[in-house]
Amino acid sequence: MEKTVDILVTGGCSAGLYFAGLMARQGFKVLVCEKSSEEKLGDRYNIIHIAKEQFGRFGLHEPGKGDPEYVAEFSRSIQKSALNKWPKNSYTTIKVLRRGPLMRRLANWAREQGAEILFETSFEKALYDGKGILAGAVFQNKGNALYVHARLSADASGIPAVLRTSLPPGYGVENFVTGPRDMFYVVLHYVNLKHPETDKVETNTTWTQYKVWLAPQHETDGAIIGVGANLSYDYAEKIFRRFEAKGYLPEYELDHIEKGCTPYRRPPYSFVAGGFIALGDAACLTNPWSGEGVPYAWLLCKIAAEEYGRIMKDSGVPSAASAWNINLRYIREQGALFAKNLAMLCGATDCTDKENDYEYKHSIIYEDDAEKGKHNLALGLLGGFLSGGISVKSLGNLLNAAGIGGKIEKHYLKFPGSPEGLAAWSTQADALWARAGSMADMAEKDLNRAAAAY
Repeated sequence: MEKTVDILVTGGCSAGLYFAGLMARQGFKVLVCEKSSEEKLGDRYNIIHIAKEQFGRFGLHEPGKGDPEYVAEFSRSIQKSALNKWPKNSYTTIKVLRRGPLMRRLANWAREQGAEILFETSFEKALYDGKGILAGAVFQNKGNALYVHARLSADASGIPAVLRTSLPPGYGVENFVTGPRDMFYVVLHYVNLKHPETDKVETNTTWTQYKVWLAPQHETDGAIIGVGANLSYDYAEKIFRRFEAKGYLPEYELDHIEKGCTPYRRPPYSFVAGGFIALGDAACLTNPWSGEGVPYAWLLCKIAAEEYGRIMKDSGVPSAASAWNINLRYIREQGALFAKNLAMLCGATDCTDKENDYEYKHSIIYEDDAEKGKHNLALGLLGGFLSGGISVKSLGNLLNAAGIGGKIEKHYLKFPGSPEGLAAWSTQADALWARAGSMADMAEKDLNRAAAAY
């Protein structure tokens, strides 16, 4: 079988479907190839949280009572110290949603815009023209080979990034594989509360030092207790057991467990190349502090759809140079800040529980909405050091993290204006990232300490 389209999207979940719908709405012929069945679309997790404001921002239906994806909503989120004190409040309305029905609504929306979706269609290999330019891909559709020819191919296939990783070296977008050290392993414990009348969970509470959170779910007498960690699910469970022993959680009975991963590394330096763009998890787009990805991936999709909508009015394959403004706009609007935050993670979290508690008490790094802009980081750190609340080692870690994070942010804001400057810019970026450290390194050190103590 053969198909010829303007735009091929490999992967039909949150990023792929949104981009497909945006491009189809502009009159382009769009085909989405998704490996799962429509019935199982988005069933990786049952529950997902998305801020209410994001639906209006991206022009999508805001789920409400009566919609199959809607569960509940809350407007207050809390962060607590490692010693379960000094709560920091943030206020924004969060929708508690069923992920499967939400993705199926998004699929219906994409079709309404004019996109075609083929389910149970898995990627096999990329297609190239006589000049070595990407020209589509080959898929397996229910036992049949499907050749799709396209002017633009988007990879929205998730962490495997099946199309991006198959690109030849030097094509213009990095073809690295996101391995175990570059992923955040999430374990969701769906529980039934033993005392729901007193322990009812109506908001999200996070203990940042342990990357554990307590959140609402679809059962009124239940909750979700989540934990995330680098390296493996096994290490995430070790962290959870360590935290659970502290006794901060309400009494519960475990109902079932869900597991999944998000990317936890820097994105490719460029998202675009000749006839190609990476989107969503295939582009490693997640919020470094929360691990959430959906609305942050939608932003790149929206930018890309606006730029390609203009570029592809002309016939032919869109070049990297013609689409370069996608990189520039994303970095200005979100990418530089996320790069800074990712670079700061190691230094911000490499401290003892008591030091973390001190940071919360004195609003160093962690602030309440009402405290925003009222504290000076450098003075807070100096006060912590002089009072003995923060050790020399942790002070050094925090200052180094702030320094390297600031340098990376400034470097990203100087992203080259054309592909010709990318090689030199990337060399400097590589050197800066090498100084930032890795959360996987911290996890391995923690495992080694635990093994030595045992």
